[in-house]
Formats: sequence, C-alpha cells, structure tokens
Amino acid sequence: MLREIIQIGLPIILPFVIYAIWLKYARTKAIREGHDVVPPWDQGPWLLLFLIGVLLAGSILVFTALTSGASPDSVYHAPELKDGVISPGYFEPKKPE
Repeated sequence: MLREIIQIGLPIILPFVIYAIWLKYARTKAIREGHDVVPPWDQGPWLLLFLIGVLLAGSILVFTALTSGASPDSVYHAPELKDGVISPGYFEPKKPE
C-alpha cells in the first residue's frame, strides 16, 4: 500500500504542493511590497498541474518497470504450502539445457 502511495499518489499531489508553496510566497511578497494584486487561489492552472502530476507518476512507473524485477529468462516458482507453512514464490535463473 505504501509503495502505491509513493509511486502514484505522491507524484500526482507534488505539483499542487509546489504551487501552493509558490502561491503563499507570492502573496506574502505582494502584501509586503504593498501591491493590491494578490494571486488568487481559485484561478490556478489546475488542469496543467494535474497533467504534470500524471506525467510524473507515469514516468516513475515506467522507470520502475524497466529497472526492477527478474530477468526475462528466469523461471517463476509459485508459493507452496508445505507442512502448514507457506513458502513465498521466487524467481530462479533458467538452467542451461
């Protein structure tokens, strides 16, 4: 569950968090300098932020798929029940014939 949150949820939320931090900074700066124009929260680039988050999450998933896992020539052994204990599944390199 934590892996899904880190790989999918966090990248989608990250652009919104960065925008909120920038908006807080811009508002503070505008008020400090005496400007009447304060950037409004409700007119933010929401679709763009969401698309950036989706692209970021997709790139993380592609990177994870390409850099982890077993090699394509390995053999998978399914979990087994032996004497009431479940041994987990595992990958084993293919034996030369």
